This record gives sequence, structure tokens and C-alpha cells, in this order.
Amino acid sequence: GQYRTILNVSKNDLLDSYKAVIASKYLPRALYYRISYGLLDTETPMAVAALEMIDSAVSGIVYTEDIEALDSNIMSIHSIWGLGELLVGGKISPDIINVKKNQTPKIIRRQIGKKSLKMVFSPENSTETIPVDDKKKGLHSLDDASALLLADWGMRLEKYFKEPQDIEWCMDSDGRLFLLQSRPLRLERPDTKPLECKFEDIENNIRVSGGEMACPGIGAGIVFRLDRESDLENLPEGAVLVARNASPNYVTVMNKLNAVVTDTGSTAGHFSSVAREFGVPTLVNTGVATTRLTHGNDVTVHADGRAVYDGIVQQMLESPCAQRDLLSDSPFVRKLKYVIDFISPLRLTDPQAESFVPEGSRSLHDIIRFVHEKAVQEMFHIGDKRIRKLGGAKKLISEIPMLFYVVDVGGGSRQNQAGKKAVMMDDILSIPMRAVFKGLTHPEISWAGFTHFDWAEYDKIAMSGGIISAESAMFASYAVLSHDYLNLNLRFGYHFVILDAICGNTAEDNYILFRFSGGGADMDKRMLRANFLSGILDRLGFKVNIINDLVDGELKGGEKKLIVEKLDIVGRLLGATRLMDMYLKDSKMVKNYVEEFMNGRYHFASVEM
Repeated sequence: GQYRTILNVSKNDLLDSYKAVIASKYLPRALYYRISYGLLDTETPMAVAALEMIDSAVSGIVYTEDIEALDSNIMSIHSIWGLGELLVGGKISPDIINVKKNQTPKIIRRQIGKKSLKMVFSPENSTETIPVDDKKKGLHSLDDASALLLADWGMRLEKYFKEPQDIEWCMDSDGRLFLLQSRPLRLERPDTKPLECKFEDIENNIRVSGGEMACPGIGAGIVFRLDRESDLENLPEGAVLVARNASPNYVTVMNKLNAVVTDTGSTAGHFSSVAREFGVPTLVNTGVATTRLTHGNDVTVHADGRAVYDGIVQQMLESPCAQRDLLSDSPFVRKLKYVIDFISPLRLTDPQAESFVPEGSRSLHDIIRFVHEKAVQEMFHIGDKRIRKLGGAKKLISEIPMLFYVVDVGGGSRQNQAGKKAVMMDDILSIPMRAVFKGLTHPEISWAGFTHFDWAEYDKIAMSGGIISAESAMFASYAVLSHDYLNLNLRFGYHFVILDAICGNTAEDNYILFRFSGGGADMDKRMLRANFLSGILDRLGFKVNIINDLVDGELKGGEKKLIVEKLDIVGRLLGATRLMDMYLKDSKMVKNYVEEFMNGRYHFASVEM
């Protein structure tokens, strides 16, 4: 589950999809998994399996051995409506049928999951997730006859490979079953008789009861409730991760986790498999974890007992049933702890510091940080250095009192502009550009007053005795744009905004990079405005970094519609904050302004709060 799977690929997209799967060898989660097991790059050659796509009515997984009852001669069959990606991705709770592996298999238990969503084909050689019909939500997705046939196939595969199997399967709309793949079901078998730990005298309250044990053991720590995956970088050491689903992306923080509890998911999901390999006690499909476990509180997770207790229950942690970290004593980890000091520490944190130079690097992390920062700066300023040398720059006429030029590098404006020195906003076809200007021209934003250009540069020339028109392109804002790309450099008086965005049809390629700096007020007030911007960007899902009055925001991934919505709001934000550093007074005012903005107020100059 660490590499990419691409479904419903057309013949024309086959080569690009092949390359994308090959490239997924270097996804963060795949790299972390490989490195954690001490595997060299050359030891993990990459292959891509191309299978005929089946329009699945039902999909699922067979475990030929029940992970919750080893050696019980029971297998489990997991099933959901539609394609199987939601099951293996831990985003849905499946139906489960348990089968006794006799000469004639026998169904011994049925469990219906909460199958509120399903993934299906979309017309554009892709997939989409849609709600399950209300009538089907409470029905079992797999009939008994098909379950028994799958059980028979599973027993035969287990006998052939001489070990338990993890089998993916699907059923088409005609009721025909297909086996998609079969691989070893990795299970940690104890060397001795399994321990039976009972805790009948625990006085701590049980906060969560039920769910499925994806990995046995006991773990305790502070609750880290995950609202969005980008917050994983803030996860503290020794935390109990509480999340809505069991995403394979959580593998990148496995070394920090003492336990995991999720609302949805399945013991057959990819993350559950990884949790077992890393020995992290995991409870999935509780249905209530994110509502009953409070962020920041201490809890103890007893995965075998399917219970989460208030507080740190020391008696449990000291019991022989507490799960040991299977990797901590490995030779590789001991070696890694030695070399990590030359890789991980970060000293070059402030790009404005005198020590932020190549000679200041003391680790690989420092080198990467330095190179990344300089690359981003160069990308942001490439237009600033070269825009006046580019042919084809046209003045943009809009309802905003701003000196503005655009350079269309392909598909960003109507093609009948030859010979014209100016274009109207209606001529602009660039999706991200139109989204930003929609926000800038929101009816609630007032543009009365000064014309906005680079006042700081104009002042320098004027104060030195130079004579130059304020209409010079030297002081203008400008944009380099195409149909789905925008590099925007806005000069609002004494502060500057740089925005770089892609808004296309491929969600994982889309992004917004945002940088804001400067102002006409003193540093304290400029920093207040920076905190206001940070508060809004954080609410919008951006990863934000502030240094004095410099604000950097980053939003990665998202469907075109989402990126357009975010750019629209960013446009409103830019319009609302033009002179905000002049009248912000304190942090309380900043906090109130953030709430006002999120409630639809975009004009603050005359507002006292």
C-alpha cells in the first residue's frame, strides 16, 4: 500500500500512468517504510502490474487467517460496494464474513459495516466517490454463495503457497468473481503461548469501547486528534493518533506513535498491515474515536480489549501484554541513531540571519533547507528580474486602481490580442488569475483612494532627485499566466505580494504558494498584519510560516474547484489587508478581525474592534 495505484487508465494515458507508479517508489511514505527496514534503493527494484480494469459492483479482501484469533482455523472476508480503493485506503468500514476452514467451508459470523460511500468509474477515464443508495447501506454487499466460493479459493491458494494469504478480489455487475492478487499475510506469531492479560480492577473510565483490533498491544500517551494530514508534522513523540480514517500516509510518523485509534477503517486496510509490521497497537472502525477522545488528554489504548481508557494506566503498561516496538532493537535502527545526527538536525532556520549561508550548513537537512529556500526565492523573483525584458507584456485594464501588466505564455488570454498594448479583464482566460481577481473585486472591498503601485521604489527615485512617471512599468504589478498557471507579483504601496499557483485537472499537481512582506507602518504593526494573514491562511488549510512581517503560505493538492475557491478568498484577503498595518493596534484586534473576515467582512479601515 505504499506505492501508487491508478485505476481506470485509458490506452492514451498508459505511459504517463506507468511513469507515475514508478515515481511513487520515492513517495515519503514509501521511502520511510523502506528506510525503516534498512533496505537499499537497489534492493527494492520496481515493477508495474497492468491489469484489465473491471467495473466492480463489489470489491474486497480475503485474509485466510483471522488476525484477531491466530490458529483458530478461521478466515475473514471483507467486502464493500464499488471499487476496493476505499477499503484498502482505510476510508470505509466493510462488511465482514467469517468462515470456518473445514473441508466444506462454513459461514460462522456476519457483520455489516457502515458503507456510506463507494468508488465507481467516471466518464473521463477516472474514478469518483459517490454516496451509497440508502437501500443498500444496510444490506450485506456479498452473498453467502460467493463468500463460500472465495473461501474455497483462499484455502487452495493458502495450500499452494504454504502460508496464509492476503487476497484482493472483485465481483462485476454480472456476479462473476475475479481474483486480483494474492500475497503473503504477514503475521507476528509469538514464540510461546499467547498471553492472556485481563484487567478487571482498572478504575479509569473507558472512553471508547468496540471497534476492530488491527494490531494487538497496549499503548499510552497524549491524544493527537488529526483534522488534516498536513498536521502530521506537528505530532509529538509518543502520541496516540486519533483520526477519522486509517490512511497509509500515516506510515511517515509511525516512529512517533504509541497507539492509533480511528473512526473508520478495517483490519484488511493497508495501514493496518503496516501497523502490524511496526508493532503499533491499533484500533480501527470504532465509529466514535474523534468525538469521544479530546485532543491533548492522556489515554491508554488496549487494542486486544478493544478499549481506550482515560489517563495513563501504568498497570497495563507494565504488563507483559504491552506491545514491544519490533524495530527498536534492530541493527539498522542502532546504526541510524548514529548517522541521524549528520542528517536530521536543522540549524539554518532563519533566511534573514547572517548565518544563513552555505558555510553554515552542519547537516544534510541544513543543505536541503538552504537550497529549497534559495530556489523558492528565485522562483518568486524570476519575474521581478526579467519581466521588463519579456516581449508581449500588455497593460491590464480593470476596475481596480492599480498599474498592472500581464504576460501570456500560452492560453492565458483570448487569441485576438495581437497588436494591442492593453487587455481587458474579460479577455483573461487564466483560471487562477480570474479567481484571484474575482476576490480582489468583491463588492464588499473598497478601492476608493490611491492608485496602487510600488510606492517604495518611486519614493527612492523621487527622493534622490530623479524624475519619473508613476505610470512607469518599473512600478507596476504584473502576472505571468497561462490557462491553468499564474505567477503574480502585486505591489500594494509599501508591501509586496507574490503568488504562484497551478489550477489544473490533476489534483495532486495543484498548489498555491503565497508570500507577503513589507508595509508602511512600523514593524510591530506590520507583524500584527502578518499574524492576521497567518490566521486566515491557517483557516484555509495553508501551511504557514512567519518571520517578522514576512508571511509564507503553502497549499498543496486539491481539486480544481477547491483551488479556485481558495484563490478567490486569497484575493479578498489581499484586498482587505492593503492598509491594515496602519490601523491594527493589538493581538485582540487581530483575533477579532480574523473572525470578522471569516464571517464575510472585508472592509476594516473604519472598524474599531
